[in-house]
Amino acid sequence: MISKRAVLIVSAALWTGAVGGGCEPTAAAARQADPSASYEMLRRTAVVEVYQACKDSVVNIGCSRQDPDDPDTKHTEYASGLVLHPAGYILTNAHLLRKGGNLAVGFEGGREFPARVVAVDEQHDLAILKIDADRRLKPLRFGRSKGLLVGERVVTMGNPFGMGLTVAEGIVSAIGRSTKSDYTFFPDMIQTDATTNPGSSGGPLLNVSGEMVGLNTTKKTGADNIAFAIPVDRIRDALPEVLDAEARNGFVVGVEVAADGPAQVKAVRDGSPAAEAGVRPGDVVVRIGEEDVQKGIDYHLALVGVAGSKPFDLQVLRDGQFRTMTVTPAVTPLRPPDDAANAKPGLSRAYYEGKWKRLPAFDLATAVETGRADTFDLGPYAGRNGFGLVFRGYVEAPNDGVYAFYTESDDGSRLRIGDQVVVENDGVREPVRRRGFIPLAKGRHAITVEFFDSAGDEHLEVSWQGPGFARAPIPAAVLFSDAP
Repeated sequence: MISKRAVLIVSAALWTGAVGGGCEPTAAAARQADPSASYEMLRRTAVVEVYQACKDSVVNIGCSRQDPDDPDTKHTEYASGLVLHPAGYILTNAHLLRKGGNLAVGFEGGREFPARVVAVDEQHDLAILKIDADRRLKPLRFGRSKGLLVGERVVTMGNPFGMGLTVAEGIVSAIGRSTKSDYTFFPDMIQTDATTNPGSSGGPLLNVSGEMVGLNTTKKTGADNIAFAIPVDRIRDALPEVLDAEARNGFVVGVEVAADGPAQVKAVRDGSPAAEAGVRPGDVVVRIGEEDVQKGIDYHLALVGVAGSKPFDLQVLRDGQFRTMTVTPAVTPLRPPDDAANAKPGLSRAYYEGKWKRLPAFDLATAVETGRADTFDLGPYAGRNGFGLVFRGYVEAPNDGVYAFYTESDDGSRLRIGDQVVVENDGVREPVRRRGFIPLAKGRHAITVEFFDSAGDEHLEVSWQGPGFARAPIPAAVLFSDAP
């Protein structure tokens, strides 16, 4: 029979190894229970193992910008990130990039590289950067956030206050929390008491196996040890939308791959370049051009490097055999401009009253007031409750190319170019920014923006990004209307 004392000694030894304890009485008890156990082995706790496994996959990020009031003064903000792909793709939070600046990504050991922005999605607070490193990088492994246990031990790694790679441990304090920051509303977050500070955002929340279960994003202001992370399952599902490589770059391949696990083809669009090349549902994509594809997100990252209609080799695994096909992407045609040469500066604006939870069919309703506006602003209706606005006119694209349009609204909004819905941002909730892409030929294009507010705190911002310019509110200088 095993004595109660022996059980207690063994339990103490196991707890020390599991949670990174190290108080001398527990270590001594473990050595007494197993004289062959070395002190060095007892030092290598789960936290130590996580650090050793992940230190080359977690990065420090600096964003430097000049002081607008003093050109000789430079300010640097710090954040964290993680390696998403060996080719140099880095995942971090989008809010780091809100003010712009020059980005640098640093690794444990001192290597540092300039970074450029590949994709930003403020709705999910996710951003993807690209560095040209001097070697292939080690991606961080993604785990699962579904099934996380309250009380489960977790580890954070990041760059607090720009001090460099720092490790802290804690537990999952709660799951399914909602929180609000200065820049967005976060539903269904992981709450942890693992220490986070300014600069920790964008770093991973890890389980004791060294797998990312969340992305550290924000903490409760004025509170100690209350921090929040985006669940990794949501990140995995969102990344294809964040990248949206085909829409962003104006071409079509026509393949839908699984977000979870290997890049298995779920569907092939009829008549698409992929269908013509012979790609079939059930194929597993393993290589695009020179890039290996090991999981779903790798497929989308590989498409970032595809140039227009230039053919590329796509290798798949089918029935246990590798097959290589040549895919020639179809260039998405530019939308031709509308005939609006006689349009005058400004927009038409119609005002409606009502209580809605979704955008109504404004075309079937009678406007209370009509008039003109210089831009997409609330004008005299700011501060009211229970109203809707419809703006109509033309937006002038300065060059041929792919344009991104954004609406940020509280509550719902929708943006159309011609008859095409480019941004769908409907519903009653905190301010959310959403984005869509459309290829436009140089010239004026019909634009419609619908908006409603249900119960106060109304907000609307309409912005765009295009060839040669960063995201900015659409200015009055490019807005026209032929309405009286």
